[in-house]
Parts: sequence; structure tokens; C-alpha cells
Amino acid sequence: MQEKFSIFIPTYNRWSVLAKTLETTLTNNSICVPVTIVDNNSHPEGLDAVLQVIAKFPHIPCKIVKNEINIGADANILRCIALCRTPYVLVLGDDDFLVDDYITKISRYLSSNVDWGCISFKDRSCNGFSDKTFDSPYEMVRFSNDWSELLFISTTIFNTKIFYAGMEEAQRAQFTCSSHLVGMLKGWEHQQDKTKQWKFLLSSERLIATSGHARNAKSFDLIYVFAGLPVLEYFFQAEDTHSIVRSAVKGSTRRVFKPRVLSKVFFYYTLTFGFTAAWRLMLPIRQGLIYTIGQRAIFYRWYLPLVIVIAACVHIISNLFNTQKS
Repeated sequence: MQEKFSIFIPTYNRWSVLAKTLETTLTNNSICVPVTIVDNNSHPEGLDAVLQVIAKFPHIPCKIVKNEINIGADANILRCIALCRTPYVLVLGDDDFLVDDYITKISRYLSSNVDWGCISFKDRSCNGFSDKTFDSPYEMVRFSNDWSELLFISTTIFNTKIFYAGMEEAQRAQFTCSSHLVGMLKGWEHQQDKTKQWKFLLSSERLIATSGHARNAKSFDLIYVFAGLPVLEYFFQAEDTHSIVRSAVKGSTRRVFKPRVLSKVFFYYTLTFGFTAAWRLMLPIRQGLIYTIGQRAIFYRWYLPLVIVIAACVHIISNLFNTQKS
């Protein structure tokens, strides 16, 4: 298994967070799968905590690869896959804790004779969900019909050979916040080796115990998700793949990336950065709503500007009140 599977952890300026994640990863790495940390040119302060964790597990091959410059978060994820030399790779978020028996769960699939295109781990057991295997990643996306369900990088085992073939599209798709999904889908299109029967799995097993344990509760990430998703239309122009991906994108905005939550985030974004910055960011998102949320765009195209105007008024009134009070 050590020659078949690797774990890569991209990180930037979060040594203390990474130290906790790395310790749980190495503690439960019973078969000494190689672990590589890809540092996106972080400051050295706090690095010692990670080095101490690595030193506690001398029997496990674990190293740090440092980028000479910060290449961006998505590009660093793709660099992890590019650096991988095993047939399969897990790119683990630096603030995601794997379940204690993650090696057993992964090995159960990878020790078989199946040529996996990718394995997406999710915890659907509470809904009576069982493993589902597909002959193409598009069939998997169609079955899921929820782009967000496949978006979580830490729960997916990628076939590096397939991904390498889609790396160019993955790099160009970084703005979509789902470059790894684009890389997998496009890589499969390029790779269709008739001598192999690639399989794509939605697993009922749970791989992550705790996700985003250091995530900022006031993050504006949802804004950038909505800004990026419409770009997917230009990567999947064939009629069949376009409809599959667009349906999955709309599925994700019904279940996870909800526009009503986006409106709330824009309210606080306006309070934080002001009317002009929020309005400028809202306009292209508003333009792409018909792709991301379908007919609901009729409502949200006027509702989002209204939210920003209300937030700006609240900000002005609050400043006037504070001025009079002082």
C-alpha cells in the first residue's frame, strides 16, 4: 500500500493547526503510508511544532516540500497531485481530522483489483446509503446531482494518472473553487483507455471525523464560490456534460451553497468593506445566477442589490449614531 497510495497536505501559515492535523494523521497511519506537506512559502514561525510531530514518528516517511513563492491555495492543491508518485493520492486539508480507521477504509478499496478513477468518501449511512459504483465520473456527478457533495477535497482519493491528463484544465479552472473536480472529469475524457474499465465510487464510509477545525466563522468564502461556479459553463460545453454539471451545480445551491445565505454574507461583507466594494463584487455574481440557481435568479437578481443597499444604510446610520453619542 505504501507504493500505491500517498497523503499530501497543502498548507500556508498555519503551522499550529497543521501540527494537530498531522499528529492525528500519523498516529493512525498503521501501514506507514508516505505523507508530504506542501508549504506554500509560509513564514517559519511555528514550524518547530510540526517538526516535533514528524520526529515522533520516525518510522513513517513524512517530509515538507516548500514552494519558493506563494502560488495560491488552489494551485497548491494541484501541486500536491503533480508531486505525487503513487497511483492514488489523498489531498488532506491542514485542518481536517481523519477518522481513526481511515487506513483500513482506504485499503479495503485500493487492495482490490479495480482500476479506480476516484473514490469519494461520504457518510450517508444514516440515510441507508450503500456504495455506488459508476463507469464514468459524469455518471457519478449525475447520480449525486450535487456539486458540493464532491467538492470536499479531503474526502476524495484521486487516480493520479487520470488527473495528470486533466491538469491543464484543472489549472485554468482554479477560479471555480473546484479545480480538482474539473481535473478529474477532463482527465477522464482525455484518458479513456479502452484496455481499462475505470470505476468511480461514491462510498458510504466516513473518512473525515472533524473538518475545518480552524476555519474562520466570519469567512466570506461563499461569495467566491458563487463568483466561480458560473465559469464551469465554459469548461463543459458538450450538451450532455454541460447539462450534467449544470444540474449538479444547481443541486449544490439548493442544498449547501444557498443564495439566501449568500445574501446574508453580502450584508456583512458590505458592513466590513463598504458599499462600493460589495456592489462591484455583486455585479458579476448577479450575472451568473441564472447558471448557478436557475429560475430563482429572477428573485435574487433584485434581492442581492437590495441587501447591499440596506447594509450600507445600516452602516451610515450606525456611524451617525456613534458620532452623536461621542
